[in-house]
Amino acid sequence: MRRLTPAFAPLILAALLLAGCSSSSTSTESPLATEPADASATGTDPAAEPDASADPVAAAVPECDGILFESGAVIPGEQLGGCMAAAMLAVGSGSHRVDSSDGTSSTVQFEWTPQFSMSADGDLPLVVRGDDGWALLPESGWVRADEGSTDPQVMLATAAVKLTRVFGDPRTLGAAMAQTDWRVVDETSVPATDAVADVAWQLEAAGAFAMLGIAITDYQLWLGNDYLGAYAVGTAAVGDISATTSNTFLQWGEPVEIPAPTQP
Repeated sequence: MRRLTPAFAPLILAALLLAGCSSSSTSTESPLATEPADASATGTDPAAEPDASADPVAAAVPECDGILFESGAVIPGEQLGGCMAAAMLAVGSGSHRVDSSDGTSSTVQFEWTPQFSMSADGDLPLVVRGDDGWALLPESGWVRADEGSTDPQVMLATAAVKLTRVFGDPRTLGAAMAQTDWRVVDETSVPATDAVADVAWQLEAAGAFAMLGIAITDYQLWLGNDYLGAYAVGTAAVGDISATTSNTFLQWGEPVEIPAPTQP
């Protein structure tokens, strides 16, 4: 099975993340035209304003009522997906690192209030600030997304920004997780020394699931008692292209700085 190219890998791997952010893509296939999952799939009200000042440890939301972590428990996917999406929206911001089996790595910062904004470094840096977005392309510098442009470089930047917004919506993640139940393994050590927690609840997908047409297998995640991610790892595949990625969550709920790119 072929590996993902460096530019393509981060957005394919975005299907594996537990936060609202991803990197870049050279793909312009159908997922770019897909809107974020409807709130009814996760029980999250898209009009509700996230509380940026919320304590991440106390990010309790009604969608998480009744979910208890204990070894051997099985949690319905619809319930867990709705809970996680709501918890992420409630906490308001965070940062994480994405490491891919192709050798690429990217650190991402993100926030959902007062608008969705994020920045990612790595092979193809990306910045989204509300309605605006930019990709740092090797031969062109920072290129601003523009839906009406026919310039190939602008079209590439536009595709990356648009797909980032789709994958960056926690409700998209919630809808994907609703496709299968989740088994609680136990409270175990998080497989990353710099994660937001040293110990968290390890969960495994009971079956296969997909996000916007991307098949995801061998997926495991580590959640804190606040229902926020500490670590996740799994394999994403489109056709004969695949990659395994891990997401290490570095912090939740702390202020982040989303830069404004300097235009060429």
